[in-house]
Amino acid sequence: MGVALTVFVALSAHPIPAEGQEKSRDTVVAERRTESFIMSKSPWGAALRSAVFPGFGQFYNESYWKIPIVLGLGAFLVRGVIVENADYVAYRDRYAASITPTNPAGDLRLKQFREYYRNNRDTYAWWFLVLYLVQIADAYVDAHLFDFSVSNDLAGASPLMPGMTLTLSLRF
Repeated sequence: MGVALTVFVALSAHPIPAEGQEKSRDTVVAERRTESFIMSKSPWGAALRSAVFPGFGQFYNESYWKIPIVLGLGAFLVRGVIVENADYVAYRDRYAASITPTNPAGDLRLKQFREYYRNNRDTYAWWFLVLYLVQIADAYVDAHLFDFSVSNDLAGASPLMPGMTLTLSLRF
C-alpha cells in the first residue's frame, strides 16, 4: 500500500507531456552529462608510496604539513622501541645471571624490571604499527579528496542535476 502511494505521488508530481504537446515553462528538463571525472591523484598510488616510505604519500598529495608529524611521531616511537629494548635486554641478562642453584627463582625485582621494559617496548611497537597504518589510510583518503573543492561558494551546480539549485526559506 505504502509503495503504491509513493509511486503514485512521485508520478503525479512530474507530469509527462503527451506526444506533440509542448512542455510548459515551469517544467525543468535535466540532461545528464556524459563527461567522466578523472581524479588527478591516484589513491592506491598514494597508499603504496606511504607504505614504502612513511610520509611519501603525504608528499605526493601535497599535504606537506603532515610530513613532519608522521616522521616526528615515527622517530619518537622507533626511539622508544630501541631504548626500551636495550633496557629489556640488560634486565633479561641480569635476571638470567641471578638464577643460581641456591636461588632457582632468581631476583624477582630484576624479573619485574624485565617485564616492565618488555611491555613498554611492545607498547611502542604497537603504536608505531598504528601510526604506520593511519598514515597509509590518510594518504589514500587525501588522494580521493584532492580534487574536492573547499571554497565558500556553496551555490555551485549539483553534479547530479546540473542547472538546478535548492533554496530554503524560513519565516518566523
